[in-house]
Amino acid sequence: MSSTSNTIHTKLVSLISRGQELTSIFFYAPVKEKCHLENTLSSATWGLPLVIWGSDRTVILNGFLGEGLLVLACLQGVHWRAYLGSLSRSLKYLRQAKVLIEFMEDRDEYLVNQVLSFCLSQEMINVNAIFNDFEDTQMVSSFEAYPQFEVVNHTFTEVTQMSDLYPNKMVDLRGGNIRTMPDYSEPNTILYQDKEGNKQILGYLWDIMEAYARKHNAQLQVVNKYVDDRTLNTIELLDVAQNGLIDIAASIQPMSVGGLDRVHELSYPVNLASWCTMMPVERQLDVSELLSRVLPHTTFALLIFLWIFHEALKGRVRRYQRLQRIGWLVLATLVTSYYVGKLLTLFADPPSLPPIDSLAALIESPVRIITTRPEYSSIEFTQRTKYSSAFRLTSKTLVLIGLRNALNTSYGYTLTSEKWKMYKEQQKRSSRPLFRYSKDLCFYEMVPFGLVIPENSAHRAPLHNFTLLLQQSGLHDFWVARGFYYMVKAGKIHLADFKERYRPETLNISDLRHVLVLYFSGVIISLVLFIGELFVSWVNYWLGF
Repeated sequence: MSSTSNTIHTKLVSLISRGQELTSIFFYAPVKEKCHLENTLSSATWGLPLVIWGSDRTVILNGFLGEGLLVLACLQGVHWRAYLGSLSRSLKYLRQAKVLIEFMEDRDEYLVNQVLSFCLSQEMINVNAIFNDFEDTQMVSSFEAYPQFEVVNHTFTEVTQMSDLYPNKMVDLRGGNIRTMPDYSEPNTILYQDKEGNKQILGYLWDIMEAYARKHNAQLQVVNKYVDDRTLNTIELLDVAQNGLIDIAASIQPMSVGGLDRVHELSYPVNLASWCTMMPVERQLDVSELLSRVLPHTTFALLIFLWIFHEALKGRVRRYQRLQRIGWLVLATLVTSYYVGKLLTLFADPPSLPPIDSLAALIESPVRIITTRPEYSSIEFTQRTKYSSAFRLTSKTLVLIGLRNALNTSYGYTLTSEKWKMYKEQQKRSSRPLFRYSKDLCFYEMVPFGLVIPENSAHRAPLHNFTLLLQQSGLHDFWVARGFYYMVKAGKIHLADFKERYRPETLNISDLRHVLVLYFSGVIISLVLFIGELFVSWVNYWLGF
C-alpha cells in the first residue's frame, strides 16, 4: 500500500471520527485480508475507545457501547450479504450508527446499489461505502432514503465536510411517506365519517403524527385507514411494527406493565399516566335512610336516659317541679327544632354513601369493574386472583367502549388518567357528575407511555426530540384537552345533562318504613312493660301480698 493511499484513507477516517457525538469505534473485519482502514486505526481515531472484531459471528454491541458509535468495516464483495447481515444483528438498537465500509474489490456500481439498498432495509441509514481503488477514484458512495432509495456519490476532497458524508437524513424527508397504523382507541385516535361520507381520523395522537410529518416534510400513509370498526390490541400493533410494515404506529402503549419490558418496542416516553378506575358516584341516600339518619341511635339512647333520669327524680325531688316541667319542654323544643332543621337540610342536599376505596369494599358492593381479557391479564396476578369476583370480563371491546362512552353507571371502568380528562370534561355539562376517578383503585401509577415503533427505527431519535418540544410548548396537553371536542365532532358522545330532573314527590309508606318500625317497636316495648306490670300485680293479688 502506498503512502498516498494511507494518507487519503487516514484523512477520511480522521474527518469522520472527529465528530463530537462519537464515543467509540467498532472495527469489523471478518475477512483475513488486510484493508486500508485497518492502517488508520492507530493514527486517525483520535484516541476513541476501539473494539476490534475479527469474526463474522454476531456480537451484541448495545450491551457495552452507546449510541455515539462509528463502525469501520472491511468486507469482500463475494460474501457481503452474510457479513452485513451479521453486522446488522450486532448493531441491534444501534442501527443509526455511522458506518464506513471498504470493499476489497475495485468499484462496482451494481454492488454499491445492492449493498446500500440492503442497508436501508435494515434501517442502517448512515452508511458510506468505498472500494479498493478509493485512492484513484476518491469516490464515497451513500444513499438517500427519502422519498425513495437513490445512490449518491461524493468525491472526497480537502474541503469535504462531515455533513457532506453523513447528513442528517431525518431532518427533511423530502415528501416521503411515514407509514402509520392508528389503533382507533378513543379518544387517542378516532375513526368517523364526515358529512360527505368520507372516513376521517381525529384524536390527539393523530395531531401529534400530523405535526411530526409536517415538521419533517413528510406525508402520512395510513396502512389500515378503512379497517372495520374495531380497536387494535397491543399484540397486533407490536407484531406489525416488528414485521416492518409501519414506521410509527398512531398508538400509545405502556412501556412497562405486568413485568413486561417494552422499552425497545416503543418510542421514548410521550407522557406519564396512571391506570386507575372510573367508578360511579355513590348514590344519594333515599328518604327512609335520611329519616333514620336524622336521629342517630346515640342521640335516641341519650333521650331515653334523660327521660328515665327525669322519671326517677320526679317523685323524690318535689321542689322546683315547675322548673323541671319547663326544662323538659325546652329540651323537647330544642330536639324538635334540631330534628326539623337537619331534616330540611338533608332533603335539600342529600348525602351519598361512603365511597368505595378498595377492591375488598368493591366486592361487597353491587358495582363491578368491566374490562377486556387482555387488560385483565395486565393486572397484577395477586390482585386479579384474590379479587377476581370484582371484575366482569368481555371479549367485545366495542361493547365496553359503548358502555363507557354512554356513562353507564352499572359498571366501573379501567382507564388511564389521560382518558379520564375527556370524561371529566364531558361531565362538566351535567349538574351532578355520574363518575369519579378513583385513585384508591389504581393498578399502575405513573407509567411511561410511548408510541409503537420498530425496534431499530430511524425515527426513534427525531421522534424523541419532537415529543420533548411538544411537552415544552404545551401542545401535548392542549391536544389532549381537545379529545372531548373531537369525540363530540365524531358523534361518539353527546352533550347532555345526565342527572335526572328534580320532581317533587309526596311521602309514601316505604319512605316512612324506618320511622314506623321504630314507632311500633316502642309500642310493643310499652305493651310488654304494661303487661309485665299487670302480671306482677295479679301475682301479688293472688298470693295475698
